[in-house]
Amino acid sequence: MIYLDHAATSFPKAPGVSRAVARFLDESAGNPGRGGHRLTVAASRAVEGCRDAVASLLGADPERTLLGPGATFWINTVLAGILGTGDRVVVSALEHNAVMRPLRHLERTAGIGVRVVEAAHRWGVPKPEEIAAAVGETRTRLVVLAHASNVSGAVLPVEAVARAVAPVPVVADGAQTAGSVPFHFGRSGLAAFVASGHKGLLGPPGTGILLLSEALAETLEPLVRGGTGSRSESEAMPDWLPDRLEAGTPNAAGFAGLGEAVRWLAGEGVPTIHERTLGLVRRLVDGLRGIPGVRLHGWTEDEPRVATVSFTVEGADSGELAGRLDRDHGVMLRPGLHCAPAAHRRLGTFPSGTVRAGIGPFLTAEAIDAAVDAVRAALR
Repeated sequence: MIYLDHAATSFPKAPGVSRAVARFLDESAGNPGRGGHRLTVAASRAVEGCRDAVASLLGADPERTLLGPGATFWINTVLAGILGTGDRVVVSALEHNAVMRPLRHLERTAGIGVRVVEAAHRWGVPKPEEIAAAVGETRTRLVVLAHASNVSGAVLPVEAVARAVAPVPVVADGAQTAGSVPFHFGRSGLAAFVASGHKGLLGPPGTGILLLSEALAETLEPLVRGGTGSRSESEAMPDWLPDRLEAGTPNAAGFAGLGEAVRWLAGEGVPTIHERTLGLVRRLVDGLRGIPGVRLHGWTEDEPRVATVSFTVEGADSGELAGRLDRDHGVMLRPGLHCAPAAHRRLGTFPSGTVRAGIGPFLTAEAIDAAVDAVRAALR
């Protein structure tokens, strides 16, 4: 089996993740913050240990590091908690539906304006000055950008954008970069950074993080309200973090696993993993270029990127090709539109989509060569 769908979710997970989840369920499965007995205390330690590990890895303040069910949940929290009637949002042409669907909903229901920047860059990567120009056209409340495209792998200059449009807050969707690209939230200038726990962070599904600037942390309203275990005498939400934004029983077993994954990443070093996976994706690209009819989409040699690449083959259906690679050769890739139709429109691959390969830290050069050989054999 050669797993090349890391952009959708990581596999395998980091060493120790499954054991940490099982150990939590077997030994520590109290309800965090809901009481004082030993299982509750053990569960709280698992959750807070994860919070501290994430904050340390990504250069964030633990008090403004939120844990929840996924990047999509936190994106919705930020958008709904900031935007009001008539507000205007600027986005790139490469956004995932996790951003665009809630924005389109708010466009219909709250009358917000959504300005999509169609950058001059061949593959749609905006320059900071292009975003700044769009922000300056009319009153803009928020800029939301993918930190990296989940289709092409291109990294967007979110830190430079934050400097260019200040004081307008910038939110980055880091689902494709957290754990895969060196990043320090405290030095980024971003107002918020969201990420999945199950992708580059190598943790379990059903986990996600939100990092907040001090200014945004003071004003952001919760998307979900309910029990927190704290201030139980009041029917109003607590006014401090993380309780104000983390309603309900948390996925403590998932966070026990995520904490283990993040500590493993810290030990290995994200810069080391980043360089290694980039070397593997270049090897994959070189191999695919040697196959007649293969066309790469969004690939640029000398610009920042993650280890993801999309391709099509002349005369071949992407879904059929991916199915044959899995069935006959044990190579797993992702065909289709990847929940990012706007990015495919920009790349010229809508509506048929592409075959996407996403490379994780546990692949080898031999596996990449075998995958290239499998594509060649499948086309024959």
